Amino acid sequence: MRRVPPIALVVTCVVLGGLLPTPWIAAITGDLSSVLWIPLSPLSHGSTALRVWLRPGSGATPAADGSISEDRDYFRGLWHAERLRVAELERRLAEFQATAAADRASTPVRLVGADVLSRSQAAGGIALKVNAGKRQGISSGDVAVVGGDAIVGRVAPDVGEIGCFVVSISARGTPRIDSIIVPVSEERSRKPRTVAVQLSPDGSGVLIGDIDLGSPVSVGDAVRVADAAWPPGAQGMRVGRVIKVRRKEAQPLRGEVVVEPSVDASTIGALIIKVGEGQR
Repeated sequence: MRRVPPIALVVTCVVLGGLLPTPWIAAITGDLSSVLWIPLSPLSHGSTALRVWLRPGSGATPAADGSISEDRDYFRGLWHAERLRVAELERRLAEFQATAAADRASTPVRLVGADVLSRSQAAGGIALKVNAGKRQGISSGDVAVVGGDAIVGRVAPDVGEIGCFVVSISARGTPRIDSIIVPVSEERSRKPRTVAVQLSPDGSGVLIGDIDLGSPVSVGDAVRVADAAWPPGAQGMRVGRVIKVRRKEAQPLRGEVVVEPSVDASTIGALIIKVGEGQR
């Protein structure tokens, strides 16, 4: 008679045992697992003791663990806040550098950074309350810019010691601005063609100016300050871009341009005020 291999008997028994209902074999398998675990217990205890020796526990209570977690989360929040602060300082430094690079006036100016504290509507424009005033040398009429040379507006009268209001150029009370229109294709040209225009806010957030219908003006052209009544540091700064060229209904031979300001004053949180030489 041929001898059956022991391994075949073991496999057969395991298969048959696996087919039995769980309640029948639970007691047997539980006792069997305990017996088989006995040789491994010393190794398990030894590895646990080694782990504790290499990395002892803190011995802290659950309450102390909770306090440690709170401290961790608090300082993690501070770390993220400082990262944001550093990023903001880097952004402001870049803003100052861009503004200084864009200023080519013969009269030196100082740059004063200011944060926007609040904003309110101002007859078609925005009035921004900022945290800079007479102590920083700011006076009425100083020009506020962002992005190097994009004009936000001008400082309103009644400047306070530590604060003032900047009224956006789209506000209805803004006087006419003598400007030049530069074709978008010639902005980097050394001698671009320009078209003179006087712009006035219309109360809807844009500025309007009259031109000859034959003038080489098109949508997208840049508009820059060329007004002797404005401070020297504002000359050449960006007012906005042409968004529409149309015929005047009352004067069919004349045209009209609609200019959108370069800056949406309702969205900015900080700006730079250009203070003229001799102002403290």
